[in-house]
Amino acid sequence: MKKTATIALLFLLLPFFSFAQTGSISGTAINGDTKEPIMFGNVIIDGTGQGVSTDMDGKYKLANLESGTYTIKFSYLGLKDKLVENVEVKAGETTLVNVKMSEDPVVLELGATISAERITNTESAILSMKKESTAVLDGVSAKEISKSGDSDAAAAIKRVSGVTIEGGKYVYVRGLGDRYSKTTLNGADIPGLDPNKNTVQMDLFSTNLLDNILVYKTFTPNLPGDFTGGYIDIVTKNFPSKFTVDASASMSYNTQATFNQNFLTQQKSSTDWLGFDNGTRALPASVGNSTSIPHLQSNTASNFNAEEAQKLVDMTGSFNNTWQQIRQSVPFNHNFSFGIGNRFKFDNQSELGIIGALSYTRNYSFYENGTYGIYQLTGLYDNVNTLTSNLALSDTKGVDDVLWGGMINIAYKIKATHTFNFMVMHNQSATTTTRYLEGTKDDDKDELFQTQSSRFLQRGLTTFQLGGKHTFLKLKNIQVNWKSSYARSTQKDPDLRYFTSRYNADYDIYRIKPSSDRTPSRFYRNMAQGNWSNKIDFTLPLMHWSNHVKEKIKLKTGFAHATKDRSFQENRYSFENQQINYNGDLNAYFDPSNLIATTEGGGYANNGNGVYIENALDSANIYDASQSLYAGYAMIELPLINGLNLVTGARIEYTSVRLKTYSYKVLTAYPELDGKQNILSNLDILPAISLNYAPTKKMKIRAAYSRTLARPSFRELAPFTSFDVEGGYAFVGNPNLERTITDNADLRWEFYPTNKELISVSAFYKNFTNPIERTFNPKALNPELTYRNVDHAFLAGIELELRKNLGFLTPALEDLQIGANFSYIYSQTTIDEQELTAVRAEYPAAPSTREMYGQSPYSLNALLSYKNDSLGFSANVVFNVSGPKISFISTGGTPNTYVQPRPSLNFNISKRIVKGFSIKFAVNNILMSPYRESIKFKGQSYDVSYYEPGMNVSLGIKYNFEKQ
Repeated sequence: MKKTATIALLFLLLPFFSFAQTGSISGTAINGDTKEPIMFGNVIIDGTGQGVSTDMDGKYKLANLESGTYTIKFSYLGLKDKLVENVEVKAGETTLVNVKMSEDPVVLELGATISAERITNTESAILSMKKESTAVLDGVSAKEISKSGDSDAAAAIKRVSGVTIEGGKYVYVRGLGDRYSKTTLNGADIPGLDPNKNTVQMDLFSTNLLDNILVYKTFTPNLPGDFTGGYIDIVTKNFPSKFTVDASASMSYNTQATFNQNFLTQQKSSTDWLGFDNGTRALPASVGNSTSIPHLQSNTASNFNAEEAQKLVDMTGSFNNTWQQIRQSVPFNHNFSFGIGNRFKFDNQSELGIIGALSYTRNYSFYENGTYGIYQLTGLYDNVNTLTSNLALSDTKGVDDVLWGGMINIAYKIKATHTFNFMVMHNQSATTTTRYLEGTKDDDKDELFQTQSSRFLQRGLTTFQLGGKHTFLKLKNIQVNWKSSYARSTQKDPDLRYFTSRYNADYDIYRIKPSSDRTPSRFYRNMAQGNWSNKIDFTLPLMHWSNHVKEKIKLKTGFAHATKDRSFQENRYSFENQQINYNGDLNAYFDPSNLIATTEGGGYANNGNGVYIENALDSANIYDASQSLYAGYAMIELPLINGLNLVTGARIEYTSVRLKTYSYKVLTAYPELDGKQNILSNLDILPAISLNYAPTKKMKIRAAYSRTLARPSFRELAPFTSFDVEGGYAFVGNPNLERTITDNADLRWEFYPTNKELISVSAFYKNFTNPIERTFNPKALNPELTYRNVDHAFLAGIELELRKNLGFLTPALEDLQIGANFSYIYSQTTIDEQELTAVRAEYPAAPSTREMYGQSPYSLNALLSYKNDSLGFSANVVFNVSGPKISFISTGGTPNTYVQPRPSLNFNISKRIVKGFSIKFAVNNILMSPYRESIKFKGQSYDVSYYEPGMNVSLGIKYNFEKQ
């Protein structure tokens, strides 16, 4: 470990020894006609592609250039390119080159305009978008993602100020997640893949397919109204300005998984490596989706039915015997990506752009040093000093993750005023999780409690998008943007196997104990959802009535329609036994010779002794749900004076949610659900107003108020009971949930010293009416989670962000940059009345409020980055940590479970070896901080879940070609 850190430090410091042998070129670019500085102009060393952009004062600097003579090319949209030849660079000196650029004298066809594709995948581009946005906006670019070494969108987005990740995939913005955050792909709705969550799983998107990820933290009427914490837009790669090819490959070594002969896994299908099962795990055809599994009867029963007996035998024997877990070695983690793009120009002033990209990642993770426990307050809070252990287990877990994605993006532009775009993308993921736990249950020291689970979770998301952007010059330059999108997601959880047993070491006896433990079971879950969304936006720019105001007034309006349709089904089958002993060998226990059988006479053989199946559900857990949304908005961007803009307007949304359940038990309790009735129908007016003031070109002050909403998810509304195998509790939906209304206030100060630097301070406050909170049902006999509306909640916080080049300290640090962001958040929500009654029965002094579920009180990201273009070398150190957050709401007076802080430190270096080729070395999770969920009670900490993940060391190669 120390050797790795030493080598990494040497690589980081190596470029500093080159400073004395290099020089630089700097200066200012201005418009020769207007005398104004040229912001974000291109300054390139001719023939190399190496260059920089000018800042907001028109200044630039080309650093770390070897001694010699150069030709510098200056270019900017609408201005004539300028070449400055024979620029001499001397070691240790800075050559000054100031330029004046004139307007391009090209004569255009009547009605034509000059336009260019905006670069969106760099840090400078993100800062520029933040500054120009009418909303409070943050984001992370493809270039920044490359620095951090993140492989999926979930890992990348946590670098954004105020953003944390739950469970490796669910985004929390400003302490709010699930229903309070919204995720889109290129501005269009996409479905979630988890039936129990009201959000998109961000780990499904490979960073190799992305240009940037934008996070809108305030609402404006042209945005969807169903977000409160943040509106996240995943932006895919756009086509390049010229022919390009990108390819990369890498391998990584995980210190706990790679080549470990004890890696825990399971029997697999031949297509698991592609992210889907080939049918090996499918529910047997003889069982189908039947809920009428015959019951085992005595041969002498008066109503004995030989046909039904044979049916039960056939159904039981049709399941594959794949219970036994496997120990075997696994190879390196590996990643591959390929992208190609080009732009074609035609004589009729039209252009065609196309880009295709494909990526594949497979990662293995493993631990066998984990612990898992369940603790409970027994008695009154004031009378006990310790919690009772209900479960204390050692934990071993192996995970095999596959993620691949592909996309094609095509755009056609006509005379720079009309653009049509078509994009298709597919993302596929599979997670194979194999887990084994053993220890004591309920302080039973005589027997060893053993439990294991084998799961294959398959997810897929396919998206089609068609859109256009149009400027009508003869209609006062009115702009029209439209998009139509269809996305379909599937999640299959085939053949989740769960087996629990006991072992008495004194007598060397195994047994299955259904009276207190879960019966061996197999789960089959399938979910499919389709999202169809259409929207159109109109923008009319108008001259300001005052000649003293330079900016134009913008009137905006638009309409949107979106539908969601989901189907969900869950089946569970328990494997009972009659007079059959278990000896610790799963293959033998489920061998055909141990299963029930029938005789030629039609009765059960051996008096019906053997293993047989039962339907473990009262009726099939099936529901269909749909949501329709109609929306319209009107807003104005009004410059009051130069530098002071008012943005105000309102959005109207009408939503209808319908639910149909096929469970007789549910229909008995909620007869109004029969016939797919409307269970949620709302018409909401969502106002927004903001003031954006720019006292200087480098500074901006924002103040905003808005009203937004949050709707319950389909699963939260569906009132059937499902079982969480890993959590050990039942989950029941609530069809009486109402949507949440939130009032938001924001204040932000931004300062941009250069086009790559930022200092910002933000404050925000959110007030919730009828917030939806996760709670336990105190009336249930067994642990049962549900959701209820509570009266009130609020959240407040501050955010600080800094991006600064260290060249102001000394020229030797010109290539070194630091970045950091910090968030502090405080929240408070009312505890559900029924839950509070149950809590105070054991803890009379318990408060009536708590922080919101999943909300971290703080988060910190930090980056130290070094980049030397002339050497083709870069190095980055990235740090991340977030504060403790509630992961589980406990019953009674038992304190809630919290995920504890887990600092993360990553390091990577990249070096160009020859033109177009570079290599990258990275070390992730250097600190190897343990994952810990724990309960704090009277000064003691009780670990609910604890494990130590491994460190990843990777080496990769990248190829990039751009046609000059």
